[in-house]
Amino acid sequence: MIKSSTKLLLTSLFASLILSGCNKYEEALKVLPNEVAQADQCISSNKEFEADCYDLISYKNSIALLRLGIKDFGKGNYKAAIKQYTLAKQRGNLYANALLSDAYFSGKGVPVNAKMGLELLEDVDNADPIAAYKLSFYYLNKKDYSKTVKLLEFASVNNVKKAQLELAKIYRDGKITKANPQRSQELFKAYEDKTNSFISKIYGL
Repeated sequence: MIKSSTKLLLTSLFASLILSGCNKYEEALKVLPNEVAQADQCISSNKEFEADCYDLISYKNSIALLRLGIKDFGKGNYKAAIKQYTLAKQRGNLYANALLSDAYFSGKGVPVNAKMGLELLEDVDNADPIAAYKLSFYYLNKKDYSKTVKLLEFASVNNVKKAQLELAKIYRDGKITKANPQRSQELFKAYEDKTNSFISKIYGL
């Protein structure tokens, strides 16, 4: 069983997302913490048991669907993964967008479609910190640095570790925005703490 302290942490985390997320995803952000907590009970050192457990609850748990899809994708079963991601998205799981976006950009399981990949990220960029992190590179390439920093800040505050590292470097170097040594140090310290990774919490890694 997941510990009460972990439940409290998840509730607090998703509460912060609701405050910053767009209105159409507020309801999903209220429901998803319970799905994460339930899916976390499947986590096991026995990966076969874990997968079977996710499969057992996937009819009512979209987080379990995502985690099954991630396992399939990692094995090269791209079509199966896309099916899981798509079903999760249809059930209102906004975290499916970033995973589907990766597939469209890479052409794994679906035809390459950069436009679709971008649209999937933009649809949830103020509700999903993972999508915000991925989208930040698009704006960095366009030299829209204020948007880049805004997206990375949202992702960093919500403990997307790679976003914390990227933003720490940006504030350290002061090339695309004003240097902020104190914020940079805070972000480097946050990055080193891997116990609260948002991606790990959602993807069950």
